Amino acid sequence: MKFIEGCFFDGVTPVSIDAQLEFDERGATLTAGNHSGYYTSSQMRVTPRIAAGQRFIYLPNGAQFLCEDQDFLDTLPQDSPSEGIVAWLESRIKVAIGSVILVVLTLLAGYFYGFPLFAEKVVQRIPMETEYALGEQILSWFDERKWTGPTELEYETRDKISQGFNRLSADLPFSDYYRLEFRHGTFFGPNAFALPGGIIVVTDELLETAETIDEVFAVLAHEIGHVELRHNMRSILQNSVVAAGAAAVTSDAATLSVAVAGLPVIIAQRKYSRRFETEADTFAFRLLTESGISPEAFGSIMKRLGEDDEDTPTGFNYLSTHPITKERIQRAREAASEFEATP
Repeated sequence: MKFIEGCFFDGVTPVSIDAQLEFDERGATLTAGNHSGYYTSSQMRVTPRIAAGQRFIYLPNGAQFLCEDQDFLDTLPQDSPSEGIVAWLESRIKVAIGSVILVVLTLLAGYFYGFPLFAEKVVQRIPMETEYALGEQILSWFDERKWTGPTELEYETRDKISQGFNRLSADLPFSDYYRLEFRHGTFFGPNAFALPGGIIVVTDELLETAETIDEVFAVLAHEIGHVELRHNMRSILQNSVVAAGAAAVTSDAATLSVAVAGLPVIIAQRKYSRRFETEADTFAFRLLTESGISPEAFGSIMKRLGEDDEDTPTGFNYLSTHPITKERIQRAREAASEFEATP
């Protein structure tokens, strides 16, 4: 005979009663205050083991018997037999830690390798018209919230830069979509950035920082590189997959909603990956060389922006969205040397 002490729930009221189950070869006799009865083993189901927690024995008509976990319960019919492996895993801390590490490594591999490849493939199927419409919405969002203001540049200056910009982008695959926008960098300070679809914004403050018009064209060539290589949409897709993954893991759909609703802020604050910056730099150096402009201009303005960075008040300057590195300046100088050596 086997006796188990516990609590009985009759399935009608939420109040428990001290009870006892007395087991024989066929089943068990319940003694619980005014409640009593005999249940065969086939009428009982035991809930899975969860660490050292208590377990329920389900009885007919919704009744339940709650008791401490013990090995004897494993000999009774189980409510979910497949949970045995789960209970085994839960009781082994090393397995749990190893599983967490495996999940983290898998997520990191996906973030650094899987997501970029996914975004690169998918972006090829997104029409440029769709991307352009998104860029217009983001620029309107900036203007409406006065993150950008009307330019204060003279028409002659804007016209000269626009003509040079048109020459830079004239023979490129997405030439029909390019649009250069001049803005006062109310929030952005000295900056230039490419929005989805080929809209490139350059601020008055950046043009004031440039000492030559070639330096302006060098920055614009870099932004053109981001457009031609679809870096904006690839970044958006990668971030969306991350947000979707976080929503799935946390069961919080608001995570994805915030990511979508905050897209303009993400675009404003985002830093291109090191790979994207290198790709855009390489593209810009080639484009400048083909246009008869030395890539030295890019290295010069990047160096000056680095020196002026501490004097920038608030907001985002060019370096906050395009991190400066000595390697990038060095690559610009190497490209300039090749340009000068070209007959």
